[in-house]
Amino acid sequence: MAGAVNMVNYDPQPGVPTEFQAFLEALVGQADNATATDSFTDYFTSSGRQTTLTKDCIGPAAILKCKQGFLPPDDRMTLTHFPNSTFIAEDTTDSTVFEVRGRIENNFKIGNCSQIYYQTQYTVLKTAQAGGMLPNLTPQPQHQVSWYHDYVITPTGVPSNIPCDSLAK
Repeated sequence: MAGAVNMVNYDPQPGVPTEFQAFLEALVGQADNATATDSFTDYFTSSGRQTTLTKDCIGPAAILKCKQGFLPPDDRMTLTHFPNSTFIAEDTTDSTVFEVRGRIENNFKIGNCSQIYYQTQYTVLKTAQAGGMLPNLTPQPQHQVSWYHDYVITPTGVPSNIPCDSLAK
């Protein structure tokens, strides 16, 4: 099963480029895809980081190992991100940090679906383009992410005791 991103509640704040939506869908779609390898890690620079709370994975091999720890490629569980409020947390000459807040549904094959809430920052490197330096928001992996930082996950246990919103009637 491939991972999914559901953009139904996506809410970009003023200043967020429209291109960020397609970039986010592509990047997080690969993060949620249990079998994705290079199609995910090629988004990162050679010294790129994926941090989830205190687990800090640096470089493509470590990032892949961490990703597989969160979502083993044996089809037991699928993830669906539901991004919501999205804004620019920081903008420097070299990169733009986008912050996304939302929820993740953890759907287990055995029938349990629960959710957690997240706040994640994506540091995207800039490229020279006409009119100034813009973040590289192409949806294709081009080693443009230096840090994928899940700095808030609540609750921290999966499965959680919060039923999935998608199951609410």
